[in-house]
Amino acid sequence: MESHIASLLLLLLGFGLCTCQLNIYNNFRNMQVRLASSTAPAPNANQPLREGRVEISFDNGVSWGTICSTHWTLREGNVVCRQLGLGYASMATSSTKHGNSNTNPWGLVGTRCRGTERKLLECSREPTYPAVCDAHNRNVSTVACVSKSADLELGVSDIEISAYLALVPMTQLTCAMEENCVSKDAYVIRRTNPSAIRKLLRFSVKASNVGNADVSPYANYKDWEWHQCHMHYHSMNVFATFDVYNKRYKKVAQGHKASFCLMDSECNLGVAPKYTCGNTTQGITAGCADVYSHVLDCQWVDVTTVPVNNKYILRVELNPEYVLGEKSFENNGAECELDYTGEVLTTRVTRCKRKPLLV
Repeated sequence: MESHIASLLLLLLGFGLCTCQLNIYNNFRNMQVRLASSTAPAPNANQPLREGRVEISFDNGVSWGTICSTHWTLREGNVVCRQLGLGYASMATSSTKHGNSNTNPWGLVGTRCRGTERKLLECSREPTYPAVCDAHNRNVSTVACVSKSADLELGVSDIEISAYLALVPMTQLTCAMEENCVSKDAYVIRRTNPSAIRKLLRFSVKASNVGNADVSPYANYKDWEWHQCHMHYHSMNVFATFDVYNKRYKKVAQGHKASFCLMDSECNLGVAPKYTCGNTTQGITAGCADVYSHVLDCQWVDVTTVPVNNKYILRVELNPEYVLGEKSFENNGAECELDYTGEVLTTRVTRCKRKPLLV
């Protein structure tokens, strides 16, 4: 906590924003948070404001300031909504929709949350003054809170059980190559050797919705992307990422950003599926899961150029860009040990463990 306080004070004092009259440490510990808006009706006891700019006060509500951060995501939004008793964030962005930094000056910069904190004061800070928070930036941090939210959970065991190495000629990867599902070198090799073999680490991905609201695509269906090879629309451009890292956590296989057609593949007992891979209706019902099998195109990492006879880390993430509101992002990722020999019979994926999204 003391380190958080120190870094906060450096940021405030460096920008001339801390004009505290009382003890600054006490003020920080008593930091108040509220939502305000230049466009929404004034809140009352029966209908509190659920969307607006986020404001903070260090002097017991005498004066209020807004927030500027390099990264203002649904992680930070969840903390704000939790502190205010308003549930979960369905939107968290920097904008001028509910006011700007000219009329509502920043009182705090550089906030960075994991998303599990109870209050905004428990979040960490960027180590240096954020470059985005300059005189030309008029945006302030905003949030919208909802009482119910989806919550994606990655099926960790599904990855480990289903993973295997496949050797596939590029003649069978025409569709996948159109969607950039192989490493860049494959497109060069194809010019002279169109039947060359690619080594693909294949596995299934199960995305369960363990929340109390449905997962809904963030884009309007009119903006969904048609995939000719699959003959259906993908409602999310980046629903999952698959990456392979070495033990120093350097990426060694080209990460694949997977677009998905969201649907109810399987549901808990008593839960009726609502969504299909349709042209206008996609999503994941609360209590259901979308399962993308290892036999489908692009359910892999292309490891053709990865050095053999080494141990690596396979990392899988759901909703990695925080475009969907969730109760928590602690159950969205997994890391597995990859013993890569380059051979089908001896390459192994083991010891998969749940991991949060990277902050």
